[in-house]
Amino acid sequence: MHVSDGDTLKANCGDGLIVVVRLCSIDTPEQAQPYGAEAREALAALVLNKSVRIEQTARDRYGRIVGRVFRGRTFVNEEMVRHGHAWVYHDYCKEPEFARLEERARRARQGLWALPKAKRVPPWEWRKLGKGKARPVEKSWRPWLLAMLVAGVLAGGAYLWVTGRLDISRWVPDIIFRFLSA
Repeated sequence: MHVSDGDTLKANCGDGLIVVVRLCSIDTPEQAQPYGAEAREALAALVLNKSVRIEQTARDRYGRIVGRVFRGRTFVNEEMVRHGHAWVYHDYCKEPEFARLEERARRARQGLWALPKAKRVPPWEWRKLGKGKARPVEKSWRPWLLAMLVAGVLAGGAYLWVTGRLDISRWVPDIIFRFLSA
């Protein structure tokens, strides 16, 4: 069992078969979002290295199984909401109890509900803002260094050829050499 984020896991079904499962009816903060890492850890605590039962309810547009996940008698999707690790995904939720559990967690300021209100952005809104799973782009000097080295080699070679200190006739076909010399 591998946890991708707070609402998606990869389950090893044996014989090399691995399925990706999106927990139905809930949505957790993205990893780059406040409480994203904590939601992922909460799901890992519930399912990592444990046997689970998956009841498929649908397939999403990415080909993942969407379903209800159970560890023994524990309904994992419900536990994520009960402890404030996930929002109820009202557009897709078919679990009437989830709204009440979310409200209880909100009133008790459990999990993500303990965050300041400004940091409690539902993941579907976070994704609409284009934040998704993006990470800040790290500025690197390596591509610039490579570009400067290549430019230096080309400029040096051109200087040597123009001043007559570089004989390129061995590498350039005769017809191109006549064109360049004209």
